[in-house]
Amino acid sequence: MGLFSSASQMAMTTTLPAPKTMQTVFDETVNATERNRIMRLSEFFAAPLSTFDGADDADLLTWFDTHFPPVKNIGAGPLPGASRNFWSSKNAYSKWREVVRRRIRSTLGLIDAKKALRERIDGWTPFLALLENLSKDQGPVHPATFGAIRTFSDRARAEGIDPMDLIPDVVPMFLDKMPEHTRHASVLALKALNRHRIFPQIAAFLPKDFDTDYLIPTARTPVPEAVRKMITDMVETARYDLSTYDDVSESSSENFNAKTAEAYRAALIALARAAQDTGVVDLSSLNCLDTLFETHVRIPVIRHWINLSEKDGGISHRTAADYVRIVAQIGKANDIKSKKWLKNLKKNPHLQEGHAAGEKMSPKSRDFCEKLIHNPADVRTFLRQHVLYQERAKDILATDKPLTGSQLRSARRLATCAAFSALEIRGAGLRKGSALAAQCDGVDQNFFRKKIGENKIFELRIAQKDMKGEYVELPPIHIRDDKYFGHDVLDWYLKTARPLFDFANPEYCQEQQCAQATHLFVSEKSAKPLSGSMLHRWLTRSSAEIGLPMYPHNFRHGFATLLLARSWSNRGRAAAYLGCSVGVLDTYYGWIDKRQKLEEVQDLLAEALIEK
Repeated sequence: MGLFSSASQMAMTTTLPAPKTMQTVFDETVNATERNRIMRLSEFFAAPLSTFDGADDADLLTWFDTHFPPVKNIGAGPLPGASRNFWSSKNAYSKWREVVRRRIRSTLGLIDAKKALRERIDGWTPFLALLENLSKDQGPVHPATFGAIRTFSDRARAEGIDPMDLIPDVVPMFLDKMPEHTRHASVLALKALNRHRIFPQIAAFLPKDFDTDYLIPTARTPVPEAVRKMITDMVETARYDLSTYDDVSESSSENFNAKTAEAYRAALIALARAAQDTGVVDLSSLNCLDTLFETHVRIPVIRHWINLSEKDGGISHRTAADYVRIVAQIGKANDIKSKKWLKNLKKNPHLQEGHAAGEKMSPKSRDFCEKLIHNPADVRTFLRQHVLYQERAKDILATDKPLTGSQLRSARRLATCAAFSALEIRGAGLRKGSALAAQCDGVDQNFFRKKIGENKIFELRIAQKDMKGEYVELPPIHIRDDKYFGHDVLDWYLKTARPLFDFANPEYCQEQQCAQATHLFVSEKSAKPLSGSMLHRWLTRSSAEIGLPMYPHNFRHGFATLLLARSWSNRGRAAAYLGCSVGVLDTYYGWIDKRQKLEEVQDLLAEALIEK
């Protein structure tokens, strides 16, 4: 190689931009506090900042998000570095992450790029101004919804997409380019726009007949409406016991409730979609669902589900087993031969594994229970958390100033968790769906104020059809005023906290001329009951704040564990409290009995050693 060639190559090498590392982020940060927070990365990994360039994860931001996810994604799980107690609290971790992430985005030029996008004058400019105005002063657009739409607009602007361009020919391809979490957030923003187009001023910025039905993931085979209608009819046939038909009321008793019916419809839709995907059925020409239950469909469909269950992002073995069980159940109820589906469920090893998984306690739940019974402080927190949530909500409400939007939402969250916990702890270990179905008003009211002698009580009645598995019908559940503040918390919730929800506030409903909510637990945005997913998020966050991260279903597991850890002979009491069978307890909590027996043997061996 000649001298000039070498010099040329050296010049090219020296002009290449230096890769941006966390050291670059540190060097470009002026604020001393922020520099200290960035330096904590070096402490966390025990390595120089210059070694972190995000090469394996495409860029620094992706690398950072992979190693330090947001608190909402962590949920009730441990923080990064939890084994070393690296963070004093989730709040401290969240603030640290926000600062460092912002500095990384600044170094990568993402903040300037976003600023430039938002300064652009295009179709989004007047639309976002309108949405922002409608989000103020308790307007029809929730501030969080406006924030989600504005974030979506940043992505759309970067691709040159205006609000009027949000049509089926454009949006799916636009979404397909995004990472999964970004795509999910974008779909939620589009659905929010779909809900709000009832307002003419919003609809004016969107395509005519704007609809989001086309947002069904492109990877999923569409199921024709005619097939969906047949599936609904088949599930409704299985839902009602025609032998109990009463010609006066023109009704029959239910075999399962509406929520279960939704799950059954989803399973049959999965059956139809799998039949199309495997090429054994053409859904567009299907005029009878009997074909879907036949052997030439059954075998490839079950194989397809098993294959999906062995792939990342596919369904689980448990889901595959549930699908097969539901198909057999609905087929039998419609007089269609489906015994071979049940035979596969019993004989196929993959389906057996999935079915067994559904009969066992999940590793996360068992970990929660084992930690609970070994920590008396956690037991105390667990059994009085309704009071702890109430205290925090009262602290927020103890002000003469108008509540900010953030304070109002926190008060609603904590108050709901307080009432839900009081119902669980001082009433009975209800499943989330049963508790959220409680109604304190209206024709279907099942939550009442009563008096027994001198004592005040709340009474909740849960119909057997609303019990998962319908093991037993629970007797009326009483929350008494003489048992550790359960009645007090619920009374405070009904009088003070529930009216904080617009659609549970009589004055708001009268002013807006809208229906008032009848459910005990109310949605923030409508008169509908609070969704299970929202309760899950609220309790996950609230429980972490009191130092005992848990999910709603952990109430049931916690109660059963505490009872059975005292004595395995408490199985009958635990089954009555949870509204399940003793056999279910044996399946889920047998590990407690085994542990107790092992400890008894260890004690006997220790005694024998002492005697010698």
